[in-house]
Amino acid sequence: MAGTGQFFSVAIAAGADLNTGGGTGAQYKAVAVGGTIAPAATAIGLIQNKPKNGEDLTVGYLGHMKGVAGAAIAAGARVLVTTSGYLITATGANIPVGRALAAAASGATVEGIFDFTNAGISSL
Repeated sequence: MAGTGQFFSVAIAAGADLNTGGGTGAQYKAVAVGGTIAPAATAIGLIQNKPKNGEDLTVGYLGHMKGVAGAAIAAGARVLVTTSGYLITATGANIPVGRALAAAASGATVEGIFDFTNAGISSL
């Protein structure tokens, strides 16, 4: 089972209800500055809690965290954010945001070491 360790985080206001859909809702997906689910270019970190619109959203941006796999990911693979805040295996010149510590199937949580501090910097 995927776990978390130490990570740096910041609190921002959730820009949408991120606790919908049962289970974990949007927890562990990538988030943008506005507190909504983010695609690759605007991701600032991973959602660590399950806030409703306007509540404090904990964004993990550096460290040992969980993410949600958008496709199968192998242990040790570099990962990047794709549409709808999911993580996939990094390819080509795309900028990775972390490395998977364990394998994960599509839709499952994936444990990894993540660093969003420089993610997307080349697209500024």
